[in-house]
Amino acid sequence: MSSPNQLKNDAVAIWKAGIAAVNAQKLVRENVAWSKDELRLGAEMFPIPEIDRLLVVGFGKASGAMAVGFEEALADRLFDTFEVSGLVNVPDNQVVATQAITINGCRPTTENLPTEKVVEGTEKILDIVRSAGPNDIVVCLISGGGSALLENPIEPITLDELRQTTTVLNKSGASIYELNAVRRAISQVKGSRLAFESGGAPIVSLIVSDVVGDDVSVIASGPTAIPNQETCPMDVLRKFDPDRSKIPPTVWQVVEASTIETLPTCFPYSLEVSNTVIGNVEMAMKAAADKGAELGYEIELGQANGNEGDAGEVGRSVADQILLRLGNNKADNKITCYITGGETTVKVCNEKGRGGRNQHLVLSAIQELISKSADELGLNSGDFCLLSAGTDGQDGNSPVAGAIVDSDWISNQLAESKVSQIKQALEDFDSHSFLAEHELTIESETETNVGDLRILLVRSS
Repeated sequence: MSSPNQLKNDAVAIWKAGIAAVNAQKLVRENVAWSKDELRLGAEMFPIPEIDRLLVVGFGKASGAMAVGFEEALADRLFDTFEVSGLVNVPDNQVVATQAITINGCRPTTENLPTEKVVEGTEKILDIVRSAGPNDIVVCLISGGGSALLENPIEPITLDELRQTTTVLNKSGASIYELNAVRRAISQVKGSRLAFESGGAPIVSLIVSDVVGDDVSVIASGPTAIPNQETCPMDVLRKFDPDRSKIPPTVWQVVEASTIETLPTCFPYSLEVSNTVIGNVEMAMKAAADKGAELGYEIELGQANGNEGDAGEVGRSVADQILLRLGNNKADNKITCYITGGETTVKVCNEKGRGGRNQHLVLSAIQELISKSADELGLNSGDFCLLSAGTDGQDGNSPVAGAIVDSDWISNQLAESKVSQIKQALEDFDSHSFLAEHELTIESETETNVGDLRILLVRSS
């Protein structure tokens, strides 16, 4: 368990075990079932003879896989019992083969913003939901990333102005709670508004959560959930655009006219809405911990944190933790596996760079470690390995999930003096270029999205 390659291999294996536990296709299969004359959708049961149609809509990075899982759970026999049809909006690289549900690739994979194709797909989804009759069921397959894949801005806001607003908030370091509070206020489909279009037909949402705490009004900006009252969109605009110079005037106008107090506070008694979270980062962390224990590591399972703070600061904190844990006495040869999950933020000041919060975190940890002298570090082979990656397989505007580094790589770079290069990469917010050049990135197709997962293997003092 002490060789450097084994540490890296084990870290990847532990991370992948976490990913496998929240595979969206599997999660839906586990939450859709039928027996005799009843159909189970999440926490709800429906008499099959009373169903005319299942109208399936979806949006999110994992919603294509969810649609496949949904059709697998129904099996061929039920397709002869009632009509199944629908449309799911996904990134271009998540288009999969399905029988009855159309998978609509409608945005580039490295741009987490709505496009004209997203708006067109949203209009089709609205048409499907509005067509629901009293004996139909609307099934929503929702996963993280859904905010950028279901969109129709409130007039007079244009799509470009909505994109500009999202970009400003993202690059200013807004948390997912702050960002989605504004998204709800300026959209015709977020903040429960999609549910109100069903005309009274039951709505069942199966949700793969990328939000710690599983607040369904925040996940994908809550299209089928009543907004919470915790984050005021006007406060968010004032915080990140105090002089009103970055966010378009139309957005200020709409948010001022439609504050969180004017959003729906409940559904009418005639509207049946069920929101069931079927997967989250805690499930991934638990499965990763089980894999780490199986491989012989001592496990320390942290708490998921949906707002960990700045990725650079967290990376430097992780480096300090590594140094503290290594200490001077390594005679016991025990290696501990620390598992954490959640989401950091990055306040981007240079738009030309490539990367994401996980790569920025890892490169910040590397910078902190190699700033020490070789004697001060005292690293040996197999002392530690750090992996941080997004469970959606994508980190920011780069084509990778995250990054991985170990003590051997750090020791080798001390002699090569990479300090200035790393400093420049961080200042340029170009972590991906540096990490990819040195083969420190993690690539993975995950078919899920529950936030970020971090694995740290370190020899205990």
